[in-house]
Amino acid sequence: MPKAKKPGNAGKTVGTVASIIDTVAQFVTPEMTQSAFEWLQQQHFSDKFIDSVKKVHLPEGNDPLERIGYQCDAVEEIIEKQSAELAEDAPIGQWRGELNKIRRGLDLIDKAPQKDRKKIKALRHRADSLFNSAFSAAVK
Repeated sequence: MPKAKKPGNAGKTVGTVASIIDTVAQFVTPEMTQSAFEWLQQQHFSDKFIDSVKKVHLPEGNDPLERIGYQCDAVEEIIEKQSAELAEDAPIGQWRGELNKIRRGLDLIDKAPQKDRKKIKALRHRADSLFNSAFSAAVK
């Protein structure tokens, strides 16, 4: 029979995950990130897109709402500049709809007197999924 989880284990798990992320971040050198951005230029991504990606990935301690905004900017740039090069079955309409929902969510959270961490986390997950979907379609 499996052991019941103790209530205090959640904090340990979060701490472990945070330390793993810190460890991985130590191995990503500025040269590696610079070569990734150079690769994006070679793939003919726009400067605006690359700038948005830099803002998402480089600054540490970013406000999560700003990060979500930068991801939205990057997806908008993919839709505007690369829609002609995307596959015919690329879900551009769905991306636009999701983008509008995320932007509205950002506005609602930003106007709230107190920021709800669960809503921010859910919005960040949606923005991550949208960004990954659009970027994957643009790279293919």
